Amino acid sequence: MKKRIFKSIKNYNINKLFQDFIKTLAVYLVATGCALALNAAAVMNDNIFGVYMLAVAIISVTTESYIWGVLASIGGVIGVNFFFTFPYFALNFSIAGYPVTFMIMLLMSVLASFLTAKVKFAAIISAEGKKRAETLTEMSQAMLTAGDYDTIAELAAEYLSKTNMCSVVVYLGPPMQSEIIKFKTVNETDEIILNSVLEQQVALSAYESDKPVGADINEGSQNCKGTYFPIRTPDFQYGVVGFLFDDKKVILKDMYSYIDVMISQTILALQKQQMTEQAQQILLETEKEKMRSNLLRAVSHDLRTPLTGIVGSASTLIENEDRIDREVGRKMLTDIQQDAEWLIHMVENLLSVTRISGGTTSLKKQDEIVEEVVSEAVLRIRKRFPNSKIDVTVPDELLIVPMDATLIEQVLINLMENSIRHSDSPLPISLKVSGKKSGAVFTISDQGKGIDPSRIPDIFDGKANKGSSDSSRGLGIGLSICKSIILAHDGKIFAENNINGGAKFTFVLPMKGDNDYA
Repeated sequence: MKKRIFKSIKNYNINKLFQDFIKTLAVYLVATGCALALNAAAVMNDNIFGVYMLAVAIISVTTESYIWGVLASIGGVIGVNFFFTFPYFALNFSIAGYPVTFMIMLLMSVLASFLTAKVKFAAIISAEGKKRAETLTEMSQAMLTAGDYDTIAELAAEYLSKTNMCSVVVYLGPPMQSEIIKFKTVNETDEIILNSVLEQQVALSAYESDKPVGADINEGSQNCKGTYFPIRTPDFQYGVVGFLFDDKKVILKDMYSYIDVMISQTILALQKQQMTEQAQQILLETEKEKMRSNLLRAVSHDLRTPLTGIVGSASTLIENEDRIDREVGRKMLTDIQQDAEWLIHMVENLLSVTRISGGTTSLKKQDEIVEEVVSEAVLRIRKRFPNSKIDVTVPDELLIVPMDATLIEQVLINLMENSIRHSDSPLPISLKVSGKKSGAVFTISDQGKGIDPSRIPDIFDGKANKGSSDSSRGLGIGLSICKSIILAHDGKIFAENNINGGAKFTFVLPMKGDNDYA
């Protein structure tokens, strides 16, 4: 603290010094003029010094330093001796008893000056304390609404700078390796100073030593300009906050304590964000585990029956090759082929899930023409179901959507296959694409029996249809894959029944920009 006070005296503003001198001189001259006028009018002749006492009080209130009040006190004693003590207009301190009177008057005026300055300083401290309390409340409320570490660091820098009237830097993480750095400066050059290698090294020292380090700390660096405080709890180190105090201002005695309080508020916000992220991670892991369980149930349901059919048909053909009718044998081979194709399709779906949620491969989004993706998906589904009818409707304008084309084709194939297999209707299925403000909308609908309403809420969760004994009859894993792919594209997917009968599946993919299609 002594170091900071010495800096304040050394760097005292020359302009302010001159202004205080002019104020002191003006008040002193006015007081002397008033005293001479009162003396000439024979009013207050015995209490002329009271006029100077009043002048000392005014000077102490209107100037920055108590020094001016002390100088005014000495000037008042000299003025009384020069103007109002015989011999007039001459200094004479040898009058009997005058040295004692001089000292008493000087002590009274100096004491009045100090008391006035103390009251003034107390008023400043009181106003500053009120302002700090309001700022702390405002900071607490703002921190409660912060939703990420970046916002918390920005708010901390803003309020710490606002309260202490200085430039501030906040590091979350080690200062020289921090991913989040926030500056709040009062001068243009302060950010350059705080961002220098020397200042970052001192900040790193505070981070590693777990104690304040810097220009205004006894243990601090002799060469740096900033003062750095660690942001940490006994169990975790969050980062460092640095201050570049103005040398022209004296740090209030309790400023460091108040800084600690504000850092504590920042730590509470960081802990809250930590707990929020941990809760989200737990929820995500729970959802993953739930999806994994549903997928395993769907896999066991959808793979068991075709494998059993393949093994049974193959065994029958091998054991009864000479006794099986040619047409029956062909039918059994056709069933084996269809079940094998179904298994290949299921493996493709499982690979799609692994690609999205396995963590080894990220989506490779590229701008794709929707009509081309739809065309490829329809071509593939027609090869697998040559007797099915599919009505395709696409808009006249060319829709451009960022997507992984292979995965979106997989979604379209899954949805069209579900409609073909589960509609129990010979009527055509419909695939319609449209461009809206919400994005590119894909709708696959049929004219069959529709979806059991009780199944709609969890139809995308990968649960097998309990009422089906044939894998080709269960919705199984396919819809769960569709949901995973669409969510990975930041899209939406939902199912419903048509008013006139049949099921309808719709998914929406965001387009480039706001409704940006060529």
